[in-house]
Amino acid sequence: MIDILTVNCSMKKNINELILNKEYEKAEKLLKNLYDKNEIDYLQLHQLAFLNIIRSNNKEAINLLKKSIEKNPNYPNSLSDLGSLYLKENQISEAKKYLLKSLDFNKYLFSSLNNLGIIYKNQREYKLAIKYFLNALRVNPKNYLVVYNLAQLFDALEDYNKAKDFYIKTLNLNPSYGNAIVAFYNLLLKTFEWRIINKFEPRLKNFGVKFFQGGDPLTFLYLDEENHVRKLRAINFFNSNFRRDHIKLKSQNNKKLRIGYISNNFVFHPVSFLISGVIKKHNRKEFEIYGYSINTKKDQITNKISNLFDVYRDISVKSDDEAANIIRSDKLDFIIDLMGYTAGSRMGILSKKVAPIQISYLAYPSTTGSDQIDYLLADNHVIPETEVDNFTEKIVSIPGTFMCFDDTTKISDKVTKNYFNNFKQESFIMVAFHRPQKLNLKTVSCWCDILNSIEDSFLWIKKPNKYAMKNLLEFFEMRDIDLSKIIFADREPTYEKHLSRYIVGDLLLDTFNYNGHTTTIEALWSGLPVITLQGKNFASRVSSSILRSIGLEELIANTIDEYKQKVIFYSKNPSKIKALKSKLFKLKSNGELFNTETFTKKLEDVLRELKR
Repeated sequence: MIDILTVNCSMKKNINELILNKEYEKAEKLLKNLYDKNEIDYLQLHQLAFLNIIRSNNKEAINLLKKSIEKNPNYPNSLSDLGSLYLKENQISEAKKYLLKSLDFNKYLFSSLNNLGIIYKNQREYKLAIKYFLNALRVNPKNYLVVYNLAQLFDALEDYNKAKDFYIKTLNLNPSYGNAIVAFYNLLLKTFEWRIINKFEPRLKNFGVKFFQGGDPLTFLYLDEENHVRKLRAINFFNSNFRRDHIKLKSQNNKKLRIGYISNNFVFHPVSFLISGVIKKHNRKEFEIYGYSINTKKDQITNKISNLFDVYRDISVKSDDEAANIIRSDKLDFIIDLMGYTAGSRMGILSKKVAPIQISYLAYPSTTGSDQIDYLLADNHVIPETEVDNFTEKIVSIPGTFMCFDDTTKISDKVTKNYFNNFKQESFIMVAFHRPQKLNLKTVSCWCDILNSIEDSFLWIKKPNKYAMKNLLEFFEMRDIDLSKIIFADREPTYEKHLSRYIVGDLLLDTFNYNGHTTTIEALWSGLPVITLQGKNFASRVSSSILRSIGLEELIANTIDEYKQKVIFYSKNPSKIKALKSKLFKLKSNGELFNTETFTKKLEDVLRELKR
């Protein structure tokens, strides 16, 4: 008996040494020999599972870990590894069960704490996720990925001071970690950290252009960049994150052409307000319209918009493979992605090819860099002929502007809180209902110059988060702006009431680099003229595209100085503003302002042409 124990101890030692020395084949041979003889114990089963995990043989690894747990139900490492594998397989309930059980026997097991943090983060149970990540950090204080996850969680909870601290800690631990670099920059934009932004931006020049360095392309749309730079970054991002095996789909022979729209934004979101009219106006004699929601969240808008589709499917909890199979089974002719790389997108689904013709449209004003998105819907102004090579998609131009709108959108006849009741009649009110990321220093500095140049002028800004509001006020004060000139607009409970506020203004001031796309449409629909600075890339040419389409080219500036002069000119010539507002009213009354039926027919003409 002593001899047998001696042999077993010697073999265990030998196996351990082989694994430590990465001589995996020799170790596996010894372990399989023990397995075949039924002489293997729970620790060795765990080792054999580990060797299968290395080879990505997860199915066999799961089987071996279950056998290890049968032999010793209290061994935390097998429980933890089994939970980790179930997490990889997207079997979340099983993953949680085994990860939580492993902590019963070792509450300091880093992998279990970290993976539970990931699960709860993905399920948007942010406070629980923070609890597990903080416990994981106590076990391994120098793990930059845990610190980064905590930064993202506090970011999501809008606790931006803590988020900032954790992003800085992440970058101290790993200064080249691209995801943290880009996310931290996005946080600086969201909170208008004007003291830091200019110092940080040089780090982003050509970031991710030669190779993928982390982060998402969306954040870079707030920078002043050429289209070709964005193309190179997008290609690297796509290849690193979304390149998939895909199948070639044959053209369908449906009696009616089938169009699918996929979005995370079939909720209270600008995209829904823009696209809903198009979905409603599609010619049902020739087209069948399918909707695919990838958002677990539902609201009143979801109920409304889902009924506009002929077929509506919620695929939000499906894996990429499952979702792709569901969409393919509908035998679409076209799938129109209303996401790009905006928040909540599922490019992994489209990368598997779910329709013979795949199109990017509306939400993301740049190239996706994907070799599986065939076309990008735009117009000749946002993407001139000289720029088409700077997009991986083939550009399809819609006559006029590519922007759509629902022309049945109502505007409330009452402004809930009129901030300007006690102001002088000659006061000049400039509206800026933009999200804080778009308020770059060039834009806000320009607005300061305008405020200082126009007596009795006021800037009405969409109320941002408290951090951005504080920083904005400090910036205005630093630029010697009387803070009584700055008014913050609270969130309105309904879209109709939100639109009614534009009526109070004299001009909407557009943002540079990344224009106010939906904001521009809303302002014009409400009868408020818009001054824009035409830029050099897609995102910075949308407002000028919209203005050109309705014959208001005089509101387009080509330089910052011209932008300022136009605003100052209209402030001194109220009759000119009145004429602009009258023109918008007339266009709307005649059904010529963002006519949904006309736009939908143009879109359908484009799709028919692509099908030929």
